[in-house]
Amino acid sequence: MFKPTLIEFDEKRSKMIRNHVFLPLILTAILITGCLSDGPQDDSAVIASVGNHELTVEAALNQIPDIALRQDTLQAIETFKNQWLNSRITEKEARRLQLQNNEAFRQRLQRMEDQLLEEMLQEYILAKHESDLNVSRDEAQNYYQANRDKFVLDERYLRFRHITTNTRTEVDNARRDIMRGVSWEDVVNSYSVNPELQLRESTQFWPYSMAAADIPMLNRYLGVIGISEISPVHSHGGNYHFVQLLEVRNEGDNPDFDWLIPQIQQWLKLERSQRITNAYKRNLYLQAQSNNEISRLTDDETRTALHDYVTNLESN
Repeated sequence: MFKPTLIEFDEKRSKMIRNHVFLPLILTAILITGCLSDGPQDDSAVIASVGNHELTVEAALNQIPDIALRQDTLQAIETFKNQWLNSRITEKEARRLQLQNNEAFRQRLQRMEDQLLEEMLQEYILAKHESDLNVSRDEAQNYYQANRDKFVLDERYLRFRHITTNTRTEVDNARRDIMRGVSWEDVVNSYSVNPELQLRESTQFWPYSMAAADIPMLNRYLGVIGISEISPVHSHGGNYHFVQLLEVRNEGDNPDFDWLIPQIQQWLKLERSQRITNAYKRNLYLQAQSNNEISRLTDDETRTALHDYVTNLESN
């Protein structure tokens, strides 16, 4: 059964970012450092160094995701700095062993370069057709009306508020302010550890199975509290939390068009992107074929070549 996907996973929690985002950023930075020459002068303080390589405050801030910096700037820099040091040390050892001269290294680097070039070509193609990718609200609405029977919720969907604070006093004050009628925007801006994210998340509908799923107790609260009811305070991960249920869409219902608009527009844009990219690549293939640049075995010839290869391996 079709299920609309309405959650922005890329900014789910800073813990995920610390564990899974910094290291790939560091490895990518190491790979491209040697390719960069000219650029603005960086006069900020050096916060770490290994041999001739230095990490400055500016360089760290430019590579750390904004959400991690908003959560805890010093901690984000410390985490990035430590991983940068470890990466530089291991890179230095790999170069001492001259692993960059290894044939396996060159092959893997070539595969990475080929993949990057493919991705950049796709970006180039889509940039050339940017105006063709725009999807209007009317187009999204027409798609929704034509496929309305496919947009059926196969589980309960919820819209709710979730606030996370650093201290028990802050969470109690936030709960009290909501009950006094203070606006949700003012509450999150006053007490939340990540107001922008939690304000945005409160406007979305979530499948119950994924609603506050990283904190199981909050998920259970959302299954039992009523509309407008606020859950008890729950301590988790060194912070304090509560949720307030706002709206419910039951299993079998048709979701409101308004909260499907961005998703439908994204689907249609992706569909157009694939169609444009595939057409471009198909033309490249046909052009190469007409220029006699392509040579390929038939299926039977490929099967024979594979059989001969395996036979040779077994006989050696």
